Amino acid sequence: MKKAMSLVPLTLVALHGPAWADDVYSQDGYFGAHYSMLSQETDDEDIEPAGLQTRFGVQVNPYVALEGRLGYGIDDDELSEGGLSVNIDPEWLVGAYLKLGLDRRQPVAPYVLLGHSTAKAEVTTEFTVSSLLGSTTFRDSEEVTASDPSYGAGVDVNLSDTAAIYAEWVQLDDDDDFDLTTINLGFISRF
Repeated sequence: MKKAMSLVPLTLVALHGPAWADDVYSQDGYFGAHYSMLSQETDDEDIEPAGLQTRFGVQVNPYVALEGRLGYGIDDDELSEGGLSVNIDPEWLVGAYLKLGLDRRQPVAPYVLLGHSTAKAEVTTEFTVSSLLGSTTFRDSEEVTASDPSYGAGVDVNLSDTAAIYAEWVQLDDDDDFDLTTINLGFISRF
C-alpha cells in the first residue's frame, strides 16, 4: 500500500508535467517590416536617407522579447554647401535587441529596446573648385561601418491577437562625430 501511495504523487507530476512545461516554454514568434527614416546628425545639418528593415523575434513572456533586425538602404541623401557635397547611401543594417515593455496583449503596448547595431554606408564627398579656366571636381568615396550599443522606445498598437502596427525611435550609433538615429513605422505578424 505504501508503494502505491508513493506512486500517486509521481503519477500526478508525470501527467501534469507536460502541461506545465508547455505553459513555461510557450513562446510567441513574430516577424515584421518597417520603413526607416534615418537621420545622420552632423555638426551643422542632418542627412536623412531611408531604408527598409525586417524584424523577427521571440516573445519570451508578455513583457520580454528577443529580437533581430536586418535592413537595407533604399534612398540616399546629400548635403551641399558651396562647392562641397557629402552623399550618404546606406547599404545595410543589422541589430539584436532585448525588448522590454508592458503586456503585449494590451491594445496599446509601449516598450524600450536595448541592444547592439551595426550599419554600413557608402559616403561620397565631392569638392568642386572653379576658376577662370573651368572647374575641377575632386571625388572621394569610402565605405563606413558604425557599430555601437543601441537603445530606443516605441509603441505597438494591436489590431488583433496576431497583427500590430508600431512606431519607434532608435539610437543606432552615438559617436562624437555623428549620431545615427531612426524613426520606424511598420507592422508585425505573430505566429
